[in-house]
Amino acid sequence: MSHGIRRILCCVGLRTDSDKVLAHAVGLAVATGAKLDVLHAVKSLSDDVVNTLRDNIPDRGILESLRERRLKEAREVLDEQIETFWSRHPDLREEFGDGEMTRSVLEGYPASVITDFATRAGSDMIVLAANKRNFSATYAGKITKGVIKRSRVPVVVVPPCHD
Repeated sequence: MSHGIRRILCCVGLRTDSDKVLAHAVGLAVATGAKLDVLHAVKSLSDDVVNTLRDNIPDRGILESLRERRLKEAREVLDEQIETFWSRHPDLREEFGDGEMTRSVLEGYPASVITDFATRAGSDMIVLAANKRNFSATYAGKITKGVIKRSRVPVVVVPPCHD
């Protein structure tokens, strides 16, 4: 039974442990038979930083190679996080089996990147972290709130770990 959920977008950060978000997304994909897209949105450099780089590095080829290197390094970290996740959760790996999983790294304002990706990919649900250490002051961080505000599909917010 698909429950109308055919494609799930799982959004992960690279600075924090993404296991809990991945576990929820994989569990939902297994339960619904959905395809899973894992996305990391690299925040664009500020205009001030870009202008400083342009002023000090006039060669546009070098600037583009720096941008590409940022994205390449993020892809490598994302791949490593996913492989580490699978090694920590062999039971989920087995349940997921031959399920379809894509991995993407895109640059831009994260909330916009996430919702634009969800629209283009035809995602039926977005799973992401609350991006707050606790729920005492607010339930979600700036990016999570931006995704909730912009999304046209249900958003599952995974609460922070309480270790």
